Amino acid sequence: MSRLTGESSQKLLYGVLFLLALCMLAPLAWRLRGPLAVRGAPALPAPEPIADREPVVESGIALVREQPELEFPSEPAVPDAGELEPVVAPIRPLVAENIDLDPSITETPALPAFSPPPLPEPSASGRGLPAVPSLPLNPASAPIGESPAPATELPETEVTGSVIQPVPAAPAELAASKAWAYPAGLIEQLNVLSATLPEAGNWARRAKAEAEHLAHIEQLGSSAAGESLDRLAGLAAEARTIARTLPTDQARSQMLRAGYAIVRRLEIWDQVHAAAKRGKLAVAPVLDRVRWEYSLADIENRVRATGAGANWRKYLLLDEARATFDNPAISPADQRQLARDMLSRLHSTQLSVDQSDFLRTPPFLAWEAQLRCRAAETPDLVGLLDAIERYEHDDLSAEAKALARRYDDLRWSAEADIGKLAETVNMYYRNANIRVALSAEMINRLLPKQQAQYEPVQDVILGANVSGDSHTNTRLRLVLLPDRRRWRLGLEANGSVASSTASSKGPATFYQDGQSFFRARKTITVDHRGIRLGSAEAEANANTSLNDFETDFDGIPLLSTLVRAIARNQYDSSQGAAKAEVEGKIIGRASSQLDRDMAERLEKAKRDFQAKLLDPLQKLHLDPTAVELETTTDRLIARYRVAGRDQVSAHTARPQAPGDSILSVQLHESALNNVIDHLGIAGRRIELHDLYREMITRFKLVSGNEITVPEDLPEGVYVTFAEEDPVRIDCEDGRVRLTIRLAELSQGTKHRWQNFTVRGYYAPTADQLDANLAREGVIELIGDKLRFGDQIALRGIFSRVLSRNRKLNLVNNQISKSPELQDQQVTQFVIHDGWIGVALGPKAPGREALVHPRGDQETRIE
Repeated sequence: MSRLTGESSQKLLYGVLFLLALCMLAPLAWRLRGPLAVRGAPALPAPEPIADREPVVESGIALVREQPELEFPSEPAVPDAGELEPVVAPIRPLVAENIDLDPSITETPALPAFSPPPLPEPSASGRGLPAVPSLPLNPASAPIGESPAPATELPETEVTGSVIQPVPAAPAELAASKAWAYPAGLIEQLNVLSATLPEAGNWARRAKAEAEHLAHIEQLGSSAAGESLDRLAGLAAEARTIARTLPTDQARSQMLRAGYAIVRRLEIWDQVHAAAKRGKLAVAPVLDRVRWEYSLADIENRVRATGAGANWRKYLLLDEARATFDNPAISPADQRQLARDMLSRLHSTQLSVDQSDFLRTPPFLAWEAQLRCRAAETPDLVGLLDAIERYEHDDLSAEAKALARRYDDLRWSAEADIGKLAETVNMYYRNANIRVALSAEMINRLLPKQQAQYEPVQDVILGANVSGDSHTNTRLRLVLLPDRRRWRLGLEANGSVASSTASSKGPATFYQDGQSFFRARKTITVDHRGIRLGSAEAEANANTSLNDFETDFDGIPLLSTLVRAIARNQYDSSQGAAKAEVEGKIIGRASSQLDRDMAERLEKAKRDFQAKLLDPLQKLHLDPTAVELETTTDRLIARYRVAGRDQVSAHTARPQAPGDSILSVQLHESALNNVIDHLGIAGRRIELHDLYREMITRFKLVSGNEITVPEDLPEGVYVTFAEEDPVRIDCEDGRVRLTIRLAELSQGTKHRWQNFTVRGYYAPTADQLDANLAREGVIELIGDKLRFGDQIALRGIFSRVLSRNRKLNLVNNQISKSPELQDQQVTQFVIHDGWIGVALGPKAPGREALVHPRGDQETRIE
């Protein structure tokens, strides 16, 4: 049993961490995905040629080639390959505080207010759109019909060092009966702030009193509620001022986080108050059933015309629509839910560009208007506030799902202000839960070093046959081209060609040495529409020196002198044209080589990305979505959300990495828990050998024929996971807490334990480039019916399952063992407020990783 649960639980957690670490590479394969990746979204036939772009298919990769905008930093026209250096990110001071109390830019919105287009007449011929290509599906598309919006960035802080102590629960009369939900999580946070930070004690007490005063108010739209909200807004602004006066980063972070906890609520509270103050909320619009039938019939004709009608019918749930809508045997709630399911598929972030365009044509927009009528209902604002506070306080999967359902209720509202409220909920409670910043310095360090190539020369220049050999040295460098809304990169190949050749034309043969320099450049753009490659451009400078020459008439008196003079004169006069032709050949070769290499690398990225990340996430019904892409002068930044439609994601301020980081990653616990929640293990009974094989296979840690079940993993041991939160990861106060809830663990008929919880704690350890989580303390066992002997037996099992000797590595071996990065070290490894933050930066004598300080943690045995 030891190795059983040991290896299986270990592999489960490791697999989840490994899987989510791969999310940082997601944008590199947006347009490199296979067809039908949206859980059955059908592919479409190939299109007619499009005049303004040229699809280039190389090695099975569909790319859009466009003219590059080569705005690379200038270099000498004839670079010396020996002097080329990688672009290095400037070293900046550590960032101690750079936080605002509210997000500064808007995240991908829920959906805009919808204005239905005129309803087209049903197509008599059944002809639909011109066929569109079977392009891969894009996991990062913005909501359909919109240009990609800038993404909300949660405020950044250095982590705090306080230990959150238990606070008494909210009084029952406050928690149950008021219109304004009691903000128990906020009250607890303010209590801790008051107790641990005397300089903020007065502010915390006033904020707590005001929050509790609001919770007493009986009506959402009352003037008293508006006055209370105004006072809370003033207190939130005051938090900034107080934070600036605090003496330590830790204290400032604690203060600013408390202020932000008010702000994210206020953004929603203000809109709820305004909606309630206006009076009765709009109900669902009346459905025109005649228009519905026309619209549905037109959609069926158009998907039939694509040649993939069966797949489209299945994806769009058309058969379910025929059977469910207006059926008196189906409840209105079920019909409304089906309409929302269909709308979500129309607006899936996983559709390819062409699939999205197909679903945004006028017939589909008209059909969407009808679906919105079926999906909308009067919003429950009180229920929304209650769901938010329950999630803020308990942070369990059940509460997260309840909040996600409330968001879905608002998302399809017919009222514009309610749609805006949905956007705000999406912005603050479905924010990015993975952020990666990768510096140009690190990329250039890991690019292939100077490459040497020897090859024979057989060519014709100005009619002369040229033969010999050449030695080419090429070095790559990456340049980042700043862009606030996408990744924009320039890849540059600089090289030199040394040659020794003989050129023969007529009776003369010339022996020369050549020294040529070239620079080939290519732009790469990554955004919500995928990867676009600019055509490679190149420039060259070729120089030759004549060593000697001979003619067929050498040795013949008088004639040899005349022939040699003529030959030399012709050689000299043709040097300009020969130089131009040689440079043209070098330019053509360098350009085509760069284009070819990029296609090959993208093909490999496609295979790896599809197998290691997309397949597992798609099978788990998660929707990986790029919330924000940005290119600065020295970094590529990606903010990513991993969450299904029924889930929420990050809502707290993430740790901020040191300014000299070459790589930083922040991972929110919601990304891990969302994956675990979709594993389908809740309430499931499974034998441990089967569980081990399943987890290894699902996360593709090794190939199927290489799975070897550990010898000490006993057979016949079954575990039954709890129905709610069977496995949970929490990141707080400098540690990762792993909680496993089991309904039963049994072996044979004699050994059976029921309804207990196991907890293990993992603390960060950093050594050079390794960032590891190692278990510390003792295993906690929680269960009402566990006797002393049971605790001994179970603790013996789980102490080996969650062994101290097995560390969880957060930096993969390719980075930690890389010789190019041995002058770097882990400079940050913090765990707080739901986040894990890891950064790599320059090594310095005496420099240690910034690790969240923890107070004494007592491990309790229950």
